[in-house]
Amino acid sequence: MDEEKRKKARREKEEKRKPKYGLFSCVGYIYRLLWRTERGLVFTGIVTVPLTVTLSALALYTPPTVLRALEQYSSFSYVAWVIFGLLFAKLLFDLANQIVTKKIESSEHFVLMQMQYVLNIYRRTCDWYVDLYPEVVKQNERADAAVGNNHTAGVHFPMDFANLLGTILNFILFGSVVSMLHPLIIALLVAGCAVNYAAGAWERKRNWEERDIQNSMDKKIKYISFLLSQDFQYAKDIRLYQMQDGIHSRFLNLLKQAHQTKKVMENRSIFAAVIGFLVVLVRDGAAYAFLIYKAAAGEIDAASFVLYFSAITSMSGVMNSILWTVSRVLDGALQVSDFREVLEVTGKLNHGNGIPTPKSPFSIEFKHVSFRYPKGEKNVLDDVSFRIEAGEKVALVGMNGAGKTTLTMLMCGLLLPDQGDILLDGHTLYEYNRDEIYKLFGLVPQKFSLLPVSIAKNIASVISEEEIDYNRLTESIETAGLAEKIASLKKGVDTPLNREINSDGIELSGGETQKLLLARLLYKKPRCMILDEPTAALDPIAEDRIYRKYNEIAAGATSIFISHRLASTRFCDRIFLLDGARLAEVGTHKDLMEAGGKYRELFDVQSKYYKEKPQ
Repeated sequence: MDEEKRKKARREKEEKRKPKYGLFSCVGYIYRLLWRTERGLVFTGIVTVPLTVTLSALALYTPPTVLRALEQYSSFSYVAWVIFGLLFAKLLFDLANQIVTKKIESSEHFVLMQMQYVLNIYRRTCDWYVDLYPEVVKQNERADAAVGNNHTAGVHFPMDFANLLGTILNFILFGSVVSMLHPLIIALLVAGCAVNYAAGAWERKRNWEERDIQNSMDKKIKYISFLLSQDFQYAKDIRLYQMQDGIHSRFLNLLKQAHQTKKVMENRSIFAAVIGFLVVLVRDGAAYAFLIYKAAAGEIDAASFVLYFSAITSMSGVMNSILWTVSRVLDGALQVSDFREVLEVTGKLNHGNGIPTPKSPFSIEFKHVSFRYPKGEKNVLDDVSFRIEAGEKVALVGMNGAGKTTLTMLMCGLLLPDQGDILLDGHTLYEYNRDEIYKLFGLVPQKFSLLPVSIAKNIASVISEEEIDYNRLTESIETAGLAEKIASLKKGVDTPLNREINSDGIELSGGETQKLLLARLLYKKPRCMILDEPTAALDPIAEDRIYRKYNEIAAGATSIFISHRLASTRFCDRIFLLDGARLAEVGTHKDLMEAGGKYRELFDVQSKYYKEKPQ
């Protein structure tokens, strides 16, 4: 109960969300998309209109026609042919309708896949840092929900409008019959329909307003029930640290919260359904009572009674169908608006023409740069200023969480500062084309991604083998220290990674993976190299080899070397020490040791374990 109150208070506190795009804008957007991708779908739905109306007419007139034939004709063959003809016509039109519907479903699925691909393209190409913002995360979740299955995202608009036209024609068909009984019956049916529409609109609006809460809950449940349970990388920690009970308890708690949220929506649906039931009870009850009164008074015969009864029943169904279709169109428009909004999230970097990028090692300058992550409580970097000269080798050191990795991501344009300027070769990041900035940098990161393709393609970062420069590939592998491993493999550089995807694939150890990442950096030959703890998983011999080869690795580039092992920073031209979100000390190893500051303190703590004699 307390949880429900908290959620209610949060909902009331949050500003109510409104769609950016209206119905007509979203319908136009989908039809333009259909015209480009699946043009036939624009017209195919129209074919269903005459089929739907014909089937409705057959359903309406078949019972009274058969009844009149039985009453007026005694010939078995005549009556049989009437029944056979009507049934055959119904089966024929049913078959045609099913064929058209299957074609439409296939086309709609294709369009939906196109929309999902467009969303994936956006995520691969948008500025990386925008996904750190909570509102953008919510927008992504809404867009995922909009294209999550075959019943969303407005791909049904052509079929919906065809159905709407068909049901309106059916309304006219059945209404013309009902009006012969009494015109006020139509008014009664329409009034009840309006009440049902108002109840449905209220339910739809409230559900849409709370979609963010539902999306967030579903995301957490999927993370625990699928990712933690099925991803092998979590398995050993869960078992060794006996986390099963904690995860299970957390899952049950989330499930309880989700159930409470669903229950609110369920109660809302039940309320709308009860309103609908009462309306139908009064509306149809009155219509049927009037029909029975007319029949009992002898004013209509049996065949007419069946005709009017079928018309009233069908009329109620047609109006409910109109409401359902209108509701689906409006809901589809909301989802299309969610889909479009996330595609319009743009960053501040330049995606158009920019000034030419440096063709040789370049300088990097920070001017009073401050940065805080969107959900952070304090600045990770606070008024940081420095300059790295072109071709200079800089070591970046500091305690965990000091902002070292963040600083390098700011250099690359993966993050943007909240305050201050970052200059590459004397020009701000915004003056260059964003993708050209990315080409300037090569990174050996702590968190990495390897594709389930060959070692060669992973190092060259290409899809086609024709794009690989094998001389450069061999040189990069040798310098990175990966040659011995590759020589031991049957397929050499053509060996694929990831056994789950490739039956003949392999899995590299942590140290081998770091060597591959280093080879990938060397193959790219960037004008600025960033090595973020590049030796963390290497054995001492391999680590020493990297240190001795560092001048060769960083030749022809500005380089930034991040490490917790201060002894490894001596080969750099200067050392930057980050502490307390600021650049605390700058200098050579010798200068910083003589200064006796924080760097000296950290170095002495690390080095004493190597100086002490074993007991």
